[in-house]
Amino acid sequence: MSTTSCFQDRDAIRVKALLENVKGRELRCFAVDPNITSFENLSQLLKRAFQLSGEFEISYQLPQSSDTGKRPDVFVSLTSDFDLDAAFLSASLPYLSLRVDPLLRPDEENDWAILNISEAPPTNNVLSSKLTPSVPFHISIKHQMEKTLNQITKALTTPTKKGPLKDSDWYHFLDCEGRLIHTEEFVSWVFQCGVVPSLRKEVWPHLLHVFPPDLTSDERERYLLMKSQVFWHLKSEWQTRDPKDIESLSHMIRKDVVRTDKACPYFDVPEDHPNIESLFNILMTYAIVNPDVSYVQGMSDLASPLLVVLNDEAIAYTCFCSLMYRMKTHFLLDSKAMSQKFEHLSLLVQRTDPELYKYLVNIGAEDMFFCYRWLLLDLKREFQFTDSLNIMEVIWSTTSPFGSQGMSSETFNSAAKTVRNKCENFKNDNIVCDIGLEPEEEDEDLEDSFTMINNFNGSDTPEANLIQIPGPYELGSGNPFALFICLAILLLHKDYCFQKKMDYNALAMYFDKMLRKHDLSRTLAKARVLYMEYLEVFNANNKPEECSEIKEESNPSSFWLEDKAIEVPQQLGQFIQC
Repeated sequence: MSTTSCFQDRDAIRVKALLENVKGRELRCFAVDPNITSFENLSQLLKRAFQLSGEFEISYQLPQSSDTGKRPDVFVSLTSDFDLDAAFLSASLPYLSLRVDPLLRPDEENDWAILNISEAPPTNNVLSSKLTPSVPFHISIKHQMEKTLNQITKALTTPTKKGPLKDSDWYHFLDCEGRLIHTEEFVSWVFQCGVVPSLRKEVWPHLLHVFPPDLTSDERERYLLMKSQVFWHLKSEWQTRDPKDIESLSHMIRKDVVRTDKACPYFDVPEDHPNIESLFNILMTYAIVNPDVSYVQGMSDLASPLLVVLNDEAIAYTCFCSLMYRMKTHFLLDSKAMSQKFEHLSLLVQRTDPELYKYLVNIGAEDMFFCYRWLLLDLKREFQFTDSLNIMEVIWSTTSPFGSQGMSSETFNSAAKTVRNKCENFKNDNIVCDIGLEPEEEDEDLEDSFTMINNFNGSDTPEANLIQIPGPYELGSGNPFALFICLAILLLHKDYCFQKKMDYNALAMYFDKMLRKHDLSRTLAKARVLYMEYLEVFNANNKPEECSEIKEESNPSSFWLEDKAIEVPQQLGQFIQC
């Protein structure tokens, strides 16, 4: 169901849906009740209306701009209830204009060229000519997505001696209308050196994949305006409820908010200050709209940097939703995502430094539970607040715009292969990034990293040789670089822990007291080196396979839109003429 009841003044919204295919143009006009229509309801309704048997995508038209010379026919993807609310609120007068794009199967078309990410259209019906009709359709789509991400990963490994991304540099990645057209170079720059504070407000939504592709600067403003309108309606909805209904949740969030990042001047204010209220409103709205996640301690740490940088409650909420799309599994009660991260970090230590791993085993710390705070919050609390902003944006630059769902490592090899020649240059190149810290002396640990990481190729013990490190799309649930920051911290502090002969309790207390005390420059430099060595060795040990050799069981469900049996309310199935 739609996540808000803010459409009480509108019993019905008129919809015009257009489908274009080889048979021509088909138009369907009908009305829906915005108070009970969910994204899945709408998908099923369109499927029946056009008698579609395969997969398809839905997009809706942005509100037309009154300015002359602006494109009036901009369509953006509609993929969730949040998008549907935005469409209902700001793009449905006099009617909601939808476009339905069936996704072609490999046996229907085999001449499609693979485009670079900057050339990709807003829809994703681009298939690889290398895929044979015998490959299941959902595999072909995954292959195309992964090839695009491979190009981004390749860009991450390009050495640079430039400082953090500045305003003058940022505009080189945009065309004359403000579209982001050089995505690979953009994320590479952020990965290597970060972003200057004054530019973060504009760049962070791109790193968090808030915007659909191919939007001009004017269209992005309109898009954020729509999302903001959704937030204000969602917020007003729970604010009008009986306080007793949300008293427990409100008390829990308020208790965390008033003590979040008090060292930051933005939050070092009285408890009734608007900055505190804004953070509370963001978390409260998210918890009510997403009852499957609700609120868990630690979410305030993820939302606070967004509010500080963006200084806009509604836009910060929109970015927080995008961030939580990837990180919400950290806070689920089943703890599956966190358990997997513990396991993956343990494997990395075991393969990278057997001596350190043996020490952890001897003190009963090989489960890596003492790293819980690091993994839960993507290391946000481990550095000073200003340094944590740099850590967060670097991590975001390496995450997939498609999320970790549905990804495999089988086709990552082609990207890792491009790293082989570049890593050697990177190791010998002293990368200097002006990130506001004093330059560090050359660290011997960075040289040792290459020796230690070579244990991926083989170890002295037969047991270690049997250990398999997951591929980059699986490692860390699609966020591998955060694990390499954790690994870098452990390696940088290894000798001191050995020297003090710490047991488990002493080790846990030591790292707990290192809260906001880790060195940003040394940690990031070491983590980058370890990460790219991992990519290089992963490629050396995994020869690329042709797409036609991919072995996966076919799944009758659509990769993009699972065809679940959904009861469409009778009133939604009644077509009426507009």
